[in-house]
Amino acid sequence: MMIAEREVGDVSAEAMPAQQGDVDWHEKTEPVQHDTNDDTREKKDIAVTEDQFEQDELEVETAKPRVVEFLRHYWILHLCVAVSLAILVNLSLWQLTRLDQKLALIERAEVRAVEPPVAAPGPDTWANLTSDEIDYMPVEVSGQFILGELFYFDTLTKPKGQLGGQGYFIYSPFITEEGWTVLVNLGFVPLDRKEFSTRLGSAPPRGTVTITGLARRAEIPSTFSVAPNQDKDEWYVREPKVMAESMGLLPDQTAPYSIDLQETLNLAGELPQAGETRMTFSNNHLQYAFTWAGLAFTLIGVYLAFLIKAWLDQKKGSSSNTEDDFDDEDEPEEDRYDRLSKAAKRERK
Repeated sequence: MMIAEREVGDVSAEAMPAQQGDVDWHEKTEPVQHDTNDDTREKKDIAVTEDQFEQDELEVETAKPRVVEFLRHYWILHLCVAVSLAILVNLSLWQLTRLDQKLALIERAEVRAVEPPVAAPGPDTWANLTSDEIDYMPVEVSGQFILGELFYFDTLTKPKGQLGGQGYFIYSPFITEEGWTVLVNLGFVPLDRKEFSTRLGSAPPRGTVTITGLARRAEIPSTFSVAPNQDKDEWYVREPKVMAESMGLLPDQTAPYSIDLQETLNLAGELPQAGETRMTFSNNHLQYAFTWAGLAFTLIGVYLAFLIKAWLDQKKGSSSNTEDDFDDEDEPEEDRYDRLSKAAKRERK
């Protein structure tokens, strides 16, 4: 009975002290069998790892030549993108430069227009006179008007007087007491009041008078400028010397600027409508600069997206061709080892 109780009781040395006659119970350790399949699998795994490592090194060594060859394939695209990007960047920078010029023009017009008038610059200063120095400068000069009118086409969007829209600014030659000539902008008339017969009393005063106004720089015609119609005395670019020459005056004795009257001097009536010097300016150059810059960034994004997609498609096509070349007898070594390992596990189960 004592032996049976020991079979179900706690036979550990800590639970019951050993006594005389007790049976010495102990667990016999069975020898562990060494699994040769595990060794084989470990060796194969190590071989696969080494092969993969060598393959990775080989891919790194061949990656650069492949990238160079890939980029070289699209050299025309690179050239077109580079030229387009240079154009867009330069357009954006040019608009920023125009923005600075426009801000300077607005400041100059607002500040100078309210300054006291000074004597109109004479021939001795014309050689060194710049557009920035003369534009919107309040000037005063004495002399007399001579016969003749020229018509400068413009659109008066924000008139100070009653009349606006499309029409003409009337320029009349003025001989100063010193003997040189300057073209004076008498004011604005609508299209249907161009002829003198439709605005009787609009002639400037006779005799010697002193006039004050804002000096305006000469305009420079561009490629897209409309050529003047000298048969009708119509001008679309303000060029004082050329305009004076068309009236038979000496260009070298004509001021390189014109004068806009700020008060009506005509003998009767309200035409020409003086004081219509353009003092408001559209300033969209910052918006244009951001537009060109945005197009440049968009071009870069599309360019990079195309290259990435082309690279991935090329790799995908290369991988597909490689897989098609394999058959059942030419199975990749790594996949074969993995398949054998899974089969061994199933057999042990």
